[in-house]
Amino acid sequence: MPSTRRGFACVAAALAVGTAGCTDRLNTERLRTVRLDLSNRTEASLAFHFVLESEGDLGRWRKFALDADERRRVSFRPESDREWSGYHAVAGDRRVSGSLLGQGDERSCLQLDYEITDAEIRAMMSSEQPLCRDE
Repeated sequence: MPSTRRGFACVAAALAVGTAGCTDRLNTERLRTVRLDLSNRTEASLAFHFVLESEGDLGRWRKFALDADERRRVSFRPESDREWSGYHAVAGDRRVSGSLLGQGDERSCLQLDYEITDAEIRAMMSSEQPLCRDE
């Protein structure tokens, strides 16, 4: 089972994040900030839920209210006693998950951009990380 889950994480990383390679989890001793750029492109208000995943366990779920057609930037400090390997996001009945495997442990700030539409949630790891520049 662990090898299947790891394989799924590698595929998810390659497809959803556009990275190759599956080595190194994000080292939480260096991960001090998670920044989310949330874009609700629907005509309804909704709650956006986000959680980081470590080996076989989830961190604390975070909930953010989004009005219809609202763009919002939020940030938080993750729990510091874990090595994060993935993330999950839920908005209404739409879900997305992704992997942090292959991202290395050199980042102190993680930025994920989410676009929520009537059909899906699109998640992208920001390559330029403009919200993390002051870290």
